[in-house]
Amino acid sequence: MGMEKRTHFKVDKAKCIKCGHCINTCAGMVIEFGEDGYPCMKPFDRFGWRGCWKCQHCLAVCPQGAISIFDKDPEDSLPPVPEKMGEYMESLVTNRRSCRRYLDSNVDSRILDRIISAMSAVPTGGNAMEVEYTIIDDKNRVKEIWNKAYPVMDEKARKHIHTHSFSDFYYKKMKESEKSIRKDDLLFCGAPHLFIAHAKCSGKWAEDAKADCILATAYFELLCNAHGLGTIIMSYSAEVLNELAPEARKMLNIPLDHYTSLIVGFGYPEIRYARGVQKDRGRKIHRYSAKK
Repeated sequence: MGMEKRTHFKVDKAKCIKCGHCINTCAGMVIEFGEDGYPCMKPFDRFGWRGCWKCQHCLAVCPQGAISIFDKDPEDSLPPVPEKMGEYMESLVTNRRSCRRYLDSNVDSRILDRIISAMSAVPTGGNAMEVEYTIIDDKNRVKEIWNKAYPVMDEKARKHIHTHSFSDFYYKKMKESEKSIRKDDLLFCGAPHLFIAHAKCSGKWAEDAKADCILATAYFELLCNAHGLGTIIMSYSAEVLNELAPEARKMLNIPLDHYTSLIVGFGYPEIRYARGVQKDRGRKIHRYSAKK
């Protein structure tokens, strides 16, 4: 079977208006007009740069819903974003905060299912989709990992042994924060759940893999906030698991050659904010506009 056959690319000729949108949005440039005037898929060597990118742009762009690919029915896709989505996103971005105090309860699995489903569409370089997601959605399992990592971290700190980015000064400040903002937990801030975007980082695509993981982390955090959850992106926690507490890291079941430099703690926030902040980064924004 040719590679193009594996896409199950189909055109409903009763609906197709031959607008060519699918052809003009195909990143792999493997769609063309056939002899009958309808879109068809050209033969290609393999998925990726030498063929179909599996992006489904053809399905998404068709105004008539005439195209199906990978056995996906266009009627099952979500509709375009509402007109007010720009305002919603502005509110979401300006109101999101790092949450360091959580309720001691698991998040409703239905909310997590929606978030995880949406995460399937997070962009990756070349649409490679090599990023994997590890979600610890049981607060008791998070506590087990904590019990393995925290005592080791604390014991080594007393011996002045820290992760590569920390020192006695920073660790002392973090310990002080346990009395108020971090609720007796400088490691995970008491978050009942953890999310880690990870991918194999080796060879010429290593930096791309890291960037993909960082993008996924940002998308996950915003999705959580959109559903009313609190989040915190933690690099120190990842350092502890990677550098000081290997036994705790094993509990994540993530391969050692995978990039794991960011961990998202999330759950229901104990304290809710009443409004967004008013940061001003005007001096760091360089905008080159056309002269009027």
